Amino acid sequence: MFWIATVSLATSDNAVAQSADELAKQTQNPVASLISVPFQANWDMGIGVRQAIGTTLNIQPVAPFSLTTQWNVILRVIMPLVSQPTDDEDTRINGMSDTVSTVFFSPAGSEKLIWGAGPVLLLPTATNNSLSSEQVGLGPSIVALMQPGKWTTGILWNQIWRVDGPPDRTDVNRGFFQPFANYNLGGGLAVGASIEATANWDQDDVWSSALIFTISKVTVLGKRPVNFVAGAGPMIASPDGGADWKLRVQANFLFPR
Repeated sequence: MFWIATVSLATSDNAVAQSADELAKQTQNPVASLISVPFQANWDMGIGVRQAIGTTLNIQPVAPFSLTTQWNVILRVIMPLVSQPTDDEDTRINGMSDTVSTVFFSPAGSEKLIWGAGPVLLLPTATNNSLSSEQVGLGPSIVALMQPGKWTTGILWNQIWRVDGPPDRTDVNRGFFQPFANYNLGGGLAVGASIEATANWDQDDVWSSALIFTISKVTVLGKRPVNFVAGAGPMIASPDGGADWKLRVQANFLFPR
């Protein structure tokens, strides 16, 4: 059903195909003026001595606003629903993890270099203490990218420090780095690669990094444009007992303005 729908979008009408291409490039831009609600399912393979699988469903709404004629504000929220294995084969830890919210201030009408900067906030919203830092964190976040021709290339970075929380928990001191590149093939179809690297600066095993290769397609469900993404890749750095591979499926519901 997915491929039948995408073929009809790409070939039945050149205007629709052009619109799909425009939407595809906007989905690759974290500070685009596009309302979207992505649901991103991740499977972390090979955790612990049992080589178990951990799952995370990230609900990631994005809402842009016009601050002035020259500046936009983009609110991005990540709310993870997690199921983690334990040493006991019959037991898993399930629940909501901590929420990360970012506010980007971005100049409107940027052409060559597109960028945004603002605060990132960590909120202890977890329903299970094992899935939470139990701390409030705050720090800066920056994204910069270029979209020449069919390419989108850029990097996203943030750093979160603890500002409040129980003194008996390890302080949050965490960086995130995500260089990314996408090539648009036409008709809303794109391929891409990114590195998602998290650095826990105060731990012995600092890095947890995945190299993710993706293929994506903008199509239509009913009258709603949706960007479907499938991805997979190895963990190029992982703490002891961490995952070896990551698989990903995402549905990004788009609300063009």
